[in-house]
Amino acid sequence: MKFILTGTASGMPVAHRRHASLVIEDGEQRVLVDAGDGTSAALLAAGIALASITRIVISHTHPDHVTGLPMLLQGMHIAGRTEPLPISVPPGRVQWFREWLRGMYIYAEKWGFPFQVQQYGDIPASEGGLRIAPFPNRHLEKVRELAARHDVPADSYSLHVSSECCSVVISSDIASLDDVAAAAAGSDLLIVDGTHVLQDEIFAFAAAHEKLAVICTHIPPEIEPGLMALRERSAEEAGGRVLYAYDGMQYLLERTKT
Repeated sequence: MKFILTGTASGMPVAHRRHASLVIEDGEQRVLVDAGDGTSAALLAAGIALASITRIVISHTHPDHVTGLPMLLQGMHIAGRTEPLPISVPPGRVQWFREWLRGMYIYAEKWGFPFQVQQYGDIPASEGGLRIAPFPNRHLEKVRELAARHDVPADSYSLHVSSECCSVVISSDIASLDDVAAAAAGSDLLIVDGTHVLQDEIFAFAAAHEKLAVICTHIPPEIEPGLMALRERSAEEAGGRVLYAYDGMQYLLERTKT
């Protein structure tokens, strides 16, 4: 299983990072997780053809996780895609996505390929056994009351990704490490929010789980100047198991679990 971190910025726009997107490659599957601003260009920069994406999974509807979706669909259409494309979104958001896309003239009957916006369920396993199971986190808890006044669900999700080779937890936005700790404790890799979690907490979690690799993504501008020191700390304290993402970064997992 390969992970390509195509967009690694936080919610703050910066010149050298695009917003949240990540590709999971496993056999014939190429799943895009989130589609923040600049996703189409990020995929192309990583050598990933837009038409090769087999599914899109959206974790939540903050702008830095969804605003690249319409442009991505337009790019696929113009490029002549014909294969169906399922788009998995959080519960209660299907109609919102459909109306949003229709407002940009993205009509299923006009588009050159069938796309289906659907509510979460476990993504069906491929022949290679890839499984993606969303589970809720508390990232949007602070806006829940206000969102309810506007009749909008306030739900955010992390993903547990597993296959024959490995187990991975992905979450570029969380309230704290408690949101993903139980799932990540038995996994091979944790790809986690570098904005809302203190670095000391990440290093402590890595120390407590010696077989776990951790990739920090969603990198905010304020920690950029200290990234070299953090990488040195990782080498000294965690055997290099704490990594810091950049756009286009790739991570390969091949170990067979016993």
